[in-house]
Amino acid sequence: MARTPEVLIVDQNPEVRFELKRLLKQSQFGLAGEAGFGMEAVSLAVEAKPDVIICGMNEPIARALQTVGALIDSLAETPVIIYSSSRTLEAARHAMLAGARDFLSAPATPGQLEESIVRTLESEEHRHMRLSGQTASLGAQGTIITVFGPKGGIGKTTIATSLAIALAQETGQSVALVDADTGFGDVTGMLDLRPEQTIVDLVRRIDGLSREELPRYLCRHSSGVAVLAGPTDTFAWRNVSSDQFRKVLETLARIHDVLVIDTGGVLDEVCLATLDAATLVLWVTTPEFTSVKDSLHSMEALQAISFPHDRIRVTLNRVSPEDGVRPQTLEEVLQHKVFWQIPYDRRLRQESELGNPDILNNPASPAAHSLIEMARAIGGSKRAAGPPRRWGLAALFGRAKQRSSQEEIKQP
Repeated sequence: MARTPEVLIVDQNPEVRFELKRLLKQSQFGLAGEAGFGMEAVSLAVEAKPDVIICGMNEPIARALQTVGALIDSLAETPVIIYSSSRTLEAARHAMLAGARDFLSAPATPGQLEESIVRTLESEEHRHMRLSGQTASLGAQGTIITVFGPKGGIGKTTIATSLAIALAQETGQSVALVDADTGFGDVTGMLDLRPEQTIVDLVRRIDGLSREELPRYLCRHSSGVAVLAGPTDTFAWRNVSSDQFRKVLETLARIHDVLVIDTGGVLDEVCLATLDAATLVLWVTTPEFTSVKDSLHSMEALQAISFPHDRIRVTLNRVSPEDGVRPQTLEEVLQHKVFWQIPYDRRLRQESELGNPDILNNPASPAAHSLIEMARAIGGSKRAAGPPRRWGLAALFGRAKQRSSQEEIKQP
């Protein structure tokens, strides 16, 4: 699970600060501290380095606006949300001119506060990505999620198929799923689909293919996910070059909001193409020693070719009830925080192998529920009920905070 955002409250009124702390606790956000206006707030903000600052603005507003200006001058990368009992357009205008990212009318409900914090953080991360050039290579493309793990039997395909379904259902976005396992991919088997066309057929036409012709090479699952099947004959992959495969991914990403790619466990040319194209990589491992060892060696191999490791999100999949390498030890070995943990759930894999995804038929099961929560985290979708425990793209691309001693891995 991603780290909980921490919020700094700034207001002269202790009673208002108390009420805001209560709302934050209901939404399970962390409290970075509280302060009145002026240097008290600025010095605390510099020391605590919160993820977001909430500042009150009531008459007379000059003191509050001065404080907001000083906070932004000191922590330019930290977004500020202003709340006020005034509901006038002039009050909102003052807040925006002072540099606030959002304006809330007081008293705010827990849902309003939650949504404001989540959307503000995501907007800030998008801005940071644009300024740092991280979005330049994406162009007019959807998000590409590559599911990889350098070992068989660790649940990559189950995770990829379940995640694609959950993203389609939880976010309402258009989702495509690509079977890029050059061994013996089984995405269509897990979804009980019988495709007429495969990626090999698409590659033959990719150079002259129109947008309108593309859907005929995809098969549609009942969840709404469009699936590009891999060939049943593994030797057919010899007819697919890495350049052709990249064109396929680019074409699919131009007409879908999200592209989920299931890969094999070997760093061959096709797999490297999926990693290179990825917006983020869900790196699947199990607690077993051999799985962790293979992950370490593969990460070292990618480091040798200068692969950007900040795209990697380690996903710990518990495929058996046996204890193995502890998450903290795994983090130390791989030098990556564990982004997500999927609990052991024998039924999930069994149902998938029968072409009956448990994420559709039994979404309340431990593993299915965890995967749905992962989709919400990645897609940034609002939970149907209850407070969020992570924040969309901000959790995926967020700037690293030097608080490792305060961070804990918790089971979703």
